[in-house]
Amino acid sequence: MHFTFTTLLLTLSLSSIGLSQETCPTIPDTGVEIGEPVPLKPDDIPKGCSAYEILVARGTSEPSYPKYGIIVGDPVVSNASIKLQGIQGYPYPASSQIVSGGEQGINDIVQRLISQSRLCPNQTFALVGYSQGASIMHLATDRLPASVLPKIKSVVMFGDPNNKLGLLGQFRLALRAKALGICAPGDPVLVCKA
Repeated sequence: MHFTFTTLLLTLSLSSIGLSQETCPTIPDTGVEIGEPVPLKPDDIPKGCSAYEILVARGTSEPSYPKYGIIVGDPVVSNASIKLQGIQGYPYPASSQIVSGGEQGINDIVQRLISQSRLCPNQTFALVGYSQGASIMHLATDRLPASVLPKIKSVVMFGDPNNKLGLLGQFRLALRAKALGICAPGDPVLVCKA
């Protein structure tokens, strides 16, 4: 059976978010108010090389509990880790400051992909973005050197605000066939095409 890393992430993601409201985890009280930056914890940054690394850019002020974002990141990384050995996740600092905070996230993702590609030549990547994080992934991939693009095996965006602007799938040509957008009909932030 042949499947792509994108298909695996989609299946794992949908199985993790397909829960009823009654069975969804309770969002922890982190003391972070909407719009406040959620800091990146140094202990959450993986060390060394792995077969796969999933870089997760969470939504605006989404709690990082436990590590990658309670809505999308943690379920995706957790489920992927069950199915594939050698997976590690990588978080980024979400902030309501899409201009200044976004720039920090963009630079962080670009630097992580470049440095890991040099240090770990066999490592491959999946990029997962939720809401603001999806916008960050669009901007980060625009800044990557062409040599890094073949190492990115999957690009999965949830609630991508670029969809509203008609830009879904407008990743660089080398990534478009690896890109998947998932949205919920009725989402007030974006237009979800049925």
